[in-house]
Amino acid sequence: MMDIAVLIIIAVYFSLHLILYFGLKRSDGIKQNSSDRLPFISVIVAARNEERNIEVCINSLKYIVYPKEKYEIILVNDKSSDSTKNIMHQCTEYRNEFIILDTIDAPDSTLTGKVKALSYAISKSKGELIMMTDADCTVDKNWLKESAKYYHNNLGLLCGFTMIDYSHGLFSKLQSLDWIYLQSLASASSGIYANLSCIGNNLSVSDAAYGSIGGYENLKFSVTEDLALLRKIKSERKYKILYPVNPRCLVKSLPCTDFKELYRQKKRWFRGGIGINSLGYLLGFLLYTSNIILVFGLLFLTPLTYLVSIVIKMLSELLIMIPVYRKFNYRNLIIYFPLFQIYFAIYGLLLPFTFLFGYK
Repeated sequence: MMDIAVLIIIAVYFSLHLILYFGLKRSDGIKQNSSDRLPFISVIVAARNEERNIEVCINSLKYIVYPKEKYEIILVNDKSSDSTKNIMHQCTEYRNEFIILDTIDAPDSTLTGKVKALSYAISKSKGELIMMTDADCTVDKNWLKESAKYYHNNLGLLCGFTMIDYSHGLFSKLQSLDWIYLQSLASASSGIYANLSCIGNNLSVSDAAYGSIGGYENLKFSVTEDLALLRKIKSERKYKILYPVNPRCLVKSLPCTDFKELYRQKKRWFRGGIGINSLGYLLGFLLYTSNIILVFGLLFLTPLTYLVSIVIKMLSELLIMIPVYRKFNYRNLIIYFPLFQIYFAIYGLLLPFTFLFGYK
């Protein structure tokens, strides 16, 4: 009886991934605007105590291929206690496209932390489009141009892919596979109009859509401000949201350096994801159940049922990972997929228990 129940769950898991595969294909086939019109873009990077990363981020922004008169880059020093602000000034001296702000000059508001820095920068921006990334990221030189091409037919929010730099050892490779899978799910869900999530370090929004919801000041508090922005714009039903599979819109991010940092990241994402749509809850239940089967299945299943279940589970996830993996030309990473299964299952099973602990 238990074997039959497990096989039914795994069959539903595969069926859902098959539906998401077609959603991913739709996101991959999104057409860009062929017009030569180039909107003015405001790029925003908020940084707090990022002296190790901010210079590399700024240097990548210097190579952006876009008319100089058509964009500005706003760097926000968010109360850093290290040399972040000094590095910002040193790296942007004599560069007119860069603007440096400090959150100590921001007007008082109910906002705090990163979202306050972003809101302050947006209030000072001039862009028709607002594009955001993080201080520990580097952008593709075509990031602005390629992202801007999607802004037609009433697009309000564009989610882009962020990939982990996996040159830092096995831990970074597992994180990279994790991000490929999670963002493939997010892009696929967008393709079936049931947006699950987005990544704030590669996110853009039209000024019109941002203004229509009243900005960050009008959002309920969330530890994931990017997801809160997406949900609010979607709930208004005035603007479209897209999550294209385009390597020329790619942003690269550094991996978490240790398990403590990873724990904080995953806990923040998990808490921010509470209140997700019905697709998210269904997928979450099936993911959690399939991970229980992977880790503990041999304790209550026959060996054949266990083997069949695990093979179907892995094929389900590869179904939506491989198209993205190939599109972004990630080589020699898929050999770590079996080990990723264990990594993904362990942290996935532990995540709900983070509610028993504090926020730090």
